[in-house]
Amino acid sequence: MYYEGPYQKRRKKRRRERRRRGFGAWLAGLLLRLLALLLVLALLGAGLLYILPVSLFAVEPEGVELSLTDGLPASRANILLLGLDMARENSQRSDTVVVASIGYKQLRLTSVLRDTLVDIPGYGLGKLNAAYAHGGPALVMRTLNQNFDLNIMHYLAVDFTSLVNLVDAIGGVELNVTEAEMGRINQNIEVARAHFEPLGYDASPLAQCGEHTHLNGVQALYYARIRKLDSDFMRTSRQRALLEAMLNKIRSNLWNPALLARLGRALTRSVDTNMSAVQLLSLGIKALAAGAPGQTRLPVEGSYTDDGANLRVDDRQKNIDAFRMFVYDE
Repeated sequence: MYYEGPYQKRRKKRRRERRRRGFGAWLAGLLLRLLALLLVLALLGAGLLYILPVSLFAVEPEGVELSLTDGLPASRANILLLGLDMARENSQRSDTVVVASIGYKQLRLTSVLRDTLVDIPGYGLGKLNAAYAHGGPALVMRTLNQNFDLNIMHYLAVDFTSLVNLVDAIGGVELNVTEAEMGRINQNIEVARAHFEPLGYDASPLAQCGEHTHLNGVQALYYARIRKLDSDFMRTSRQRALLEAMLNKIRSNLWNPALLARLGRALTRSVDTNMSAVQLLSLGIKALAAGAPGQTRLPVEGSYTDDGANLRVDDRQKNIDAFRMFVYDE
């Protein structure tokens, strides 16, 4: 019987170790090549979605009367963003109404104040936020189109819990928060904790304020809902600031697959929209590539009367002209 000495055993062990290292290096190289391929495919896909023209999505949904205004430039897509309040007695109102105008290298956010008195088709004169309770997003789109000569045909809506879910999915946001705002946020969180904590959300109070303050989903929600501190005009400004902060957070994490996967799950589970996945991705990529958004609100100064409860539009055309100048540079 052949006897293997220590020398032969050491040689065999080294050969096995070299084979294992060789296989490990080959596997690591294969994984790197696959990741590189996936990255290239993702970049190509994003590029293709980006170059899809905005006009490609200007297809009016069937069976819905939206009172679209003809003749507006096809270089911008006007998308309605709705933030819905808690349902009350089988009705739900739109707490937030923002028109996101998206084009190549351009993003404009226009808040329409919820207390604006408008002609709601089929219901007469009423506050804008009541249109959703009467007829959902379709009636809000039709109301805005009819009152301000717009061409909105697509929407994206979230309620309180959906917004919290989206903000938490991206790891929170950074916002400039004053001490007074922090006090209001924490007062509202104290009331809302019984709703959010059983759902698994962090409803802890905000512990600090100042520039670049980190807010989780619940804190961000109640930042965007602050009204009694100043006015609804300031609240719409906070809502646009939150949208911008969310865009900034996503933009700075485009190479984070875990965050993007969480965001994708949150979008599919939490958002109500009549847009296809291709539309959402194409317009989303355009919005992310546009940089800091321009911001404004309707009605514009000098066009309305404020009686403390309602905003009555005295000069409709002034608002139409202001929107077109802001979005289309006309």
